[in-house]
Amino acid sequence: MPALAYMLIQVEHGTIDNVSQRLMKLRQITDLHHLYGEYDIIARIEAQNPAALQDFIATKIRKIKQIKTTETLITSDVF
Repeated sequence: MPALAYMLIQVEHGTIDNVSQRLMKLRQITDLHHLYGEYDIIARIEAQNPAALQDFIATKIRKIKQIKTTETLITSDVF
C-alpha cells in the first residue's frame, strides 16, 4: 500500500531557498510550498509503503543540517 505524508519543516534563518532546492531534487517529494508562521516549508511526500517512507525521512530529510525541526503528518488513506 502506498504511503503519503505531509511534512512541516522549520529551517535555520536564511536557508529556506537552499533547503527547498535540495528537497525538490528528491523524487519522493511531489509538492513543496513556503509557509508563514511557525514552520517554513510544507512538503508532500509519496513512498511505496510505510517502511520506504520511514527510510526516506531518516536517510534523506534528517541529513539536511539546515533543517531545525519537522512534524510529519502521515495520512491514513490514499485515494
